[in-house]
Amino acid sequence: MPTLTFMPVAGTPVARRALLRRSMRGSTFEGIFAMPLVYLNLPANLVVAALLSEGLRLPPDAYGLLVSLPFWCQLLQLFIAPALFGRFRARDVFLVNIWLNIAGWIGFAGALGLTPDHVRGHATAVAGGFIFFCGLTTAIMSVAWTTYTQSWVPGRIRAVYFSQRNRWCQFSNLAFLLLAGAALSRPSLEMFGAVIGVSCVFRIISAGYAHQTPAEGDPVPSTAVRWTEQWARLRGQTMFWRMVLFGMGWGAVLNGFGAFQPVFMLSALTASAQQASWPLSFSLLFGALALPAWGRLIERFGARPVLLVAVPLWALAGLPWIFVTRETHWLLFVVWALTGATNAGIVLAQLNLLMKLMPAGAKGFAVGCNIAAAALGTALAPIFAGQLLAWALAGGWAVNTVYHVFFAFMPLFAGLTLLLMHRVREPRSAPVEHVVGALRNIRMLAGTLGLGFLAQALFTPRGKGRKSEY
Repeated sequence: MPTLTFMPVAGTPVARRALLRRSMRGSTFEGIFAMPLVYLNLPANLVVAALLSEGLRLPPDAYGLLVSLPFWCQLLQLFIAPALFGRFRARDVFLVNIWLNIAGWIGFAGALGLTPDHVRGHATAVAGGFIFFCGLTTAIMSVAWTTYTQSWVPGRIRAVYFSQRNRWCQFSNLAFLLLAGAALSRPSLEMFGAVIGVSCVFRIISAGYAHQTPAEGDPVPSTAVRWTEQWARLRGQTMFWRMVLFGMGWGAVLNGFGAFQPVFMLSALTASAQQASWPLSFSLLFGALALPAWGRLIERFGARPVLLVAVPLWALAGLPWIFVTRETHWLLFVVWALTGATNAGIVLAQLNLLMKLMPAGAKGFAVGCNIAAAALGTALAPIFAGQLLAWALAGGWAVNTVYHVFFAFMPLFAGLTLLLMHRVREPRSAPVEHVVGALRNIRMLAGTLGLGFLAQALFTPRGKGRKSEY
């Protein structure tokens, strides 16, 4: 007898669920293969940091300027993206900018491999030009991806889905980082070009999955919506703007200090980019392992309380930067593992909170405003930090001393950003103490390490009528 197969009727709940599953699977594979080039698009990543500081021998002030360029691009996209979203679907904008970004990086790889002497002679101009172009396409692509994905991923499963997707992306990033570190044991410009070229090949495969993902997202508006109208809809969203202010402050802390962590590692702590890649890989590994737990916490308690817990944990995890030297470089494995695990929760919570607070009538403009505001902090911070470090190093201070004092202020500034997050109110979220209670195992571990006094201070709810349940 012939086998009967069930074909879901288009438009039925069964068909919609099947389409959603295919879209999520396609988006996950797109992210996995995209990660090598996505990692290169991150300012101050290990490969670009090694290229600028070791391969091209740029001083800290020039380095800080170049790694700030992608964030100036994120400010610029605020004037470009609204016009694009008024005429094209977010999905189409996303796909086009993938290919533009690939073309920019292929050009950079070709320049490094074919004309290394010219690149060395005009390092700031050549590297700055390619970084600016790739940064601009990345900025528009990020806004389009967030707008497009928010339109078809149901809110009830966002935290869990993105935690799983990001987990696989982290593992992909981990594999690339280890392989790139091994390749850069001979850090010639030609080898940097080869690493970038291989990343572009994987991004082309990723683009294929992006084109095949069936979710169409929101259609093009029947009538063009001017940015002034979107601004009018967005202007009164108080909680959204408070969240944007937090993103600006957090971006300044993360990039102001984080941009120079690979430089410190390469200049004073490790012998090569390959050696530096090992502790960095711990950040990706532990971030990937922690993501499912963060996703469940966000789904159960909300994004805001998770941020209020994860940011202080990140600040505490960064304390070893004050003490690490070449003799105690094993501390890098500890600091990158802990900060990677906590930063994974921060990134996931920020994404979910943004998607929850953005108004329906101005999604693309809301995402653009959030990215632009965060970019302002992340663009200015490395410039000022680079000038400060260049001044201190030129004054004859020891490299270790300069960086140790510099990183000593990192937990302080991270704590100050919480003042901005405390004013944010998230719909249907639990009190922050409930998240702290879910982390009671961390409190027990702290006690076994002799840090019981610190655990009591952090994990005891305060306020009238609140009992210490944890």
